Amino acid sequence: MSRAKRVTRAGRRGPRGMLPPRAEPRLLLASIVLGAIGLAQTGAATEASWNDAEWTHAVIGTSDCTAPSGQFAARGQGRVLSGAILGIDLDAAVDAAGATVTNDGSRTVVDPASANPAGVDAYANPLNVTALSAAEADLGDLLQLPLDNSFGALGQYARGSSTGVSQGAAGFVTNTGAIAAEPGNGYPELATLRLSTLLGALDHDLGALLPGLADAGLEIGAVAGRAELDGCRAIWGENLSSALTREYLTTSLATVVESPTVTALKNELNLIVSELNGVVAGLAGNSGLLSQIGGGLGSLLTGVLGTLNLGSVQVTSLSASIGLAEVAALAGVTISDSAGAVSLDLGAGTVRIDTAALLQRAYPGQYGNGLNGLPPNTAPLADPVVVAALQSALNEALQDWLDDVDDALTAAIDAIALDVRAKIVLRAEICLWPVPCIVQNVAEINIAAVGGLAAIEAGQGVTVTGGVLGGLIPVSLLTPILGALTGTAVGGVIGPAVRGVLPTVGGLLGRLQDLIGPVVAAVSGLYGALYVNGIVAVTINAQNDPLAGGAEPGDWQPLPEGRYEVAALRIGVLDALGDAGARLYLGRGSVGVNCSIAQAAVRCPGY
Repeated sequence: MSRAKRVTRAGRRGPRGMLPPRAEPRLLLASIVLGAIGLAQTGAATEASWNDAEWTHAVIGTSDCTAPSGQFAARGQGRVLSGAILGIDLDAAVDAAGATVTNDGSRTVVDPASANPAGVDAYANPLNVTALSAAEADLGDLLQLPLDNSFGALGQYARGSSTGVSQGAAGFVTNTGAIAAEPGNGYPELATLRLSTLLGALDHDLGALLPGLADAGLEIGAVAGRAELDGCRAIWGENLSSALTREYLTTSLATVVESPTVTALKNELNLIVSELNGVVAGLAGNSGLLSQIGGGLGSLLTGVLGTLNLGSVQVTSLSASIGLAEVAALAGVTISDSAGAVSLDLGAGTVRIDTAALLQRAYPGQYGNGLNGLPPNTAPLADPVVVAALQSALNEALQDWLDDVDDALTAAIDAIALDVRAKIVLRAEICLWPVPCIVQNVAEINIAAVGGLAAIEAGQGVTVTGGVLGGLIPVSLLTPILGALTGTAVGGVIGPAVRGVLPTVGGLLGRLQDLIGPVVAAVSGLYGALYVNGIVAVTINAQNDPLAGGAEPGDWQPLPEGRYEVAALRIGVLDALGDAGARLYLGRGSVGVNCSIAQAAVRCPGY
């Protein structure tokens, strides 16, 4: 609280030392809103407390709150979107300027006049789609807003009653100003803030700041903020705990990063698929491979030829094909960690960081309600522990993906379809008197190995047939030779020879492993630079004059005493620049100043 505020609140005096109504900067913590959806924020500061009941009665015109009608001026306001970006006042740029109701004790005034009646002294003004289109034209690519509010979920509600009761609500609210329950088709999205575009406009080049990044944005889910103040109860009560309620809803908040480091993973895996396809297609013409298989088959016969000689071993044909569809598919998948804190779309080259899941990963058990139920002015992202949790989540997701690539590559190579045919010719010296002895082909053995690479290695799909030529030798001489050419023996020659030509799975994975570190460094580096270093400040359950939690937003310190604000989200970009930066309030409800008729001229002018 500013020093000027403290002086103003402490320095006023009523007649002859009587203390007039006094609002001290204390508010209660959270009360439950919609069960698991979130917690309400309730005031707990002494609004007014003095001892002279006659003086009190003279000020407010009533001795209690049983019949306060006509005794109070009150104000309520609801705005889905407010704040400023690069000097553009969103309150003015967005023609649908929320809904504001003031009551001077005898009449109710609503702004805009086109707002719809929503009960006694209450009006609702759904977000205007046409106005949002105009706002986007002013903002360019900085803020992308929903251009379809046909479902009517984005409402703005205000109430101001002469009884001293005021309400303000905006965002995902009903026409009666209550925070809406989750619809069957899930919560709608609210907006996307293009951080890279915004920082570029502020002469902060994201690419220069962190070369491993191309774009970054904040995706904002459904939000709602609601405030209610009973002015009469605030005056007669000992404190605001029974008179002021502030509650909020924040369904989701995600940082989306586009990085060439993620694209590099996809590109490298696609390159691996292409290279592997080429190597397998070239097996048939690989003379070194054919020679190695032939030599290996011949070596199986060493020691079993007996009186026969090895004439020749020839691989007569070899064909091979590999199916890499499952491997290639992994270049375009979306992967995530077990907690759902990060999801990497490798095809698009983007990383989506879910704030609620990341916080839960960093602090297990403390964020069971997601982003709801947090104390006023919670700024959870400005925490190095969260960055460490992000690094862990990225590594987990990427290592799991690498394991999937390992499995897919191993399976694809094991399943390489082979058809290998070989012929072995045996020779012997034939001596027929009186003809001189001659060396002549006497037997032929044919080998066929057909099937997957791993299956052939195991001896499956191998057939060996043989016979003598011209009856020059007895068939019995082939028995030990054919016995040496078992399926396992033949597969033991062909399998290793083929694998020796292929790149190893370990080597291929190593190329991908080398690219994981840059992804983790780029994404976590951006997160730390944006949030920990204070380029972007995200405040959940923003409130002015809170009792507990963090300090109120600096730009709310000049608010009139007795006005109470709540916003589901506050997003500040380079707050130190003031209006030259950006500050957004999303889902904002405002109540007060509420005052007695006797005080209206001083405390509630313009009502």
